[in-house]
Formats: sequence, C-alpha cells, structure tokens
Amino acid sequence: MGPVHDGDAALDGLPGLPGLPRLAPTVAVHHHLLLLADDVEPEEVETLVTSLVVGARWTTTVSASMPGVLDLLPDADRHSRATLTGPWSIDAARDALGLPDWASTAFVVDVDPERSPAAPPHPGGYGPLLDAFGPHHPEGLERQVLDVAHACARRLAGALRVTSGAVVEPDPASAVDLAVHAPLWLDPDALAHVLEGALPGIELLPGAEAVHAEGHHLDGYGATWHDGEAGDHVVVEVEAAEVLAPALRTAAWTAGGVITYHLRWLDGDRTPSGRAGLRRRDRARASLEAAALALRDAVGGIVLDEDGFVVAPEQLRDPAG
Repeated sequence: MGPVHDGDAALDGLPGLPGLPRLAPTVAVHHHLLLLADDVEPEEVETLVTSLVVGARWTTTVSASMPGVLDLLPDADRHSRATLTGPWSIDAARDALGLPDWASTAFVVDVDPERSPAAPPHPGGYGPLLDAFGPHHPEGLERQVLDVAHACARRLAGALRVTSGAVVEPDPASAVDLAVHAPLWLDPDALAHVLEGALPGIELLPGAEAVHAEGHHLDGYGATWHDGEAGDHVVVEVEAAEVLAPALRTAAWTAGGVITYHLRWLDGDRTPSGRAGLRRRDRARASLEAAALALRDAVGGIVLDEDGFVVAPEQLRDPAG
C-alpha cells in the first residue's frame, strides 16, 4: 500500500483543527479507517491497542503537524505490515467517502489484504464486520488487525470504514460479557455464596459439588442463573487460565497462576432495536457487573470486558444503586 497522504495537500491544517493534517480522499478510499470523535486523544488509542497487542508501540510519535505511527508489529519481519497512523482530519474526505457527521478524525489502518475464498451464505450473516466485505472475508493478519480496530471503535464509540466502502459502527453497549482474572480459586460452594447477592438463585452445574466434596481436584466448573422475570440466562465458568490475556501481562501476581471467572449472557440480543430489548440488555449488563464486582471483592484481580480491555471497578454499575 502507498503513503497515507497526498504530498503537501494532506498536511494542510483545517479551520477549527489547527495543525491537524487532513487525509486526502484519494488515499483514504484505499485504506481501512478507524473513525473517532474529536474528543478522543491519541493516547487513548495507544492504551487500548497496547492492551490487546503485546509489543505494539509508537514508532513515530504524534506531533503538532504530523500524525503518529502506532506499529502493531515493530519487531517483526518487514515483509509484514500492521500500523495505525493518525490522527488525521477527515473533513476533506467526509463527503467523498460518506463518513458519519459525528466523526472528525481517523487513524489509517495499513495492513496487506488477506481474503478467504467465497463463504457460503449464512442465514444470520457472519457479523457486521465480516458481512461488510461480502463473501470474501478478511483472514490472517488483516483479520487480526481489523478485530483490534473494531474493538477500539466499540470501546471509543467510534466506527470502522473498510475498503469495501461499508461503515461499521459497533454499539458500545453491545459488549456485555465480563471476565474476572484473579490469583485466587473459589470452590463451588464459595462461588455460589459470593454471587448469591448479584445472581440470586444461582445454581452450580451438576457434578461440581460432588467432585469437590469427595476431595477430587477440579480443573474447572460452571454455574448458571436464570432471571425468571426477564428470561435472562447467565453462565459462570471457572477455570485456570492457560493463556495470559495481553492486558494482564504487567500484573506481578500473575506469576503465581491466574484463575478466570467468565460471566456470559446467553440468549440475548446484543444490538436490539426496540425499547424492550434495550431494557433487557441493560438489566443483563447490570447483573453481570454486580457479579463481577462481587467476585473482584472476594478474589481480587482484574476485570476485562469481552474485547479484552480493562474495566475499572468504578466503571461497573451497582444494579441496586
């Protein structure tokens, strides 16, 4: 792929955005774009990317008049390329590319395309990101980089414009599932006690209590919770982590092993269009957040959302409050 600007024209500051270089439409159309509002700082993008990609770092820092280059493969063979370059002003490209009005800046995603053979039709589609490419889906390194950019778009209330011309705007509230990664293991009866307040009536899956009561070692176990009024179904899965999530790599306590408590909402619409669906999703999120808080109070550790980003305790809501 070529450079991300058209000579001097790409570096002209625009009124209201002093010093911010503008992205030329003729260049933008050939790249994936991470679209963001003007209140998102480059450091926020860096924090998210580096929490998902081990080793990612700025190889060119952001200056008053030039974008930075955030390299996802700084130590890799130079035959592979995966960078985010920005921020750029998108005012010059907005109309030509049909970009949303709320977006004002972009990071250019530079990665070589890798596409699958034609995928067979699927009744429910393959998800908004893959469906944006038609039958030939991104795979390999391109898919990995797009997954990171899509996760950033969801966390930052942004969007992703892909080279097919489609704009994918993930709903930030669609990330419902949580996981607590901690240094301590809870036996099944202790888990049920810790979560009873957040998930009243939680039931351990058959076998876990009996195995534990007989003194046998448990590699993992599960529990389930049903909200009879709303029809929600939550599954809790407990296991020793075999692979360390990138966001945990700087936590010293992980050297002693990590126990992961997955909290998953099943049978719910993550992107509802009606008010009833939105209320149901909000109730499910409140229940999972209360459960995550209760677990963290009991075992410590770090809470991650389903994209792998850290969720601070103060970001979790108390459904009773």
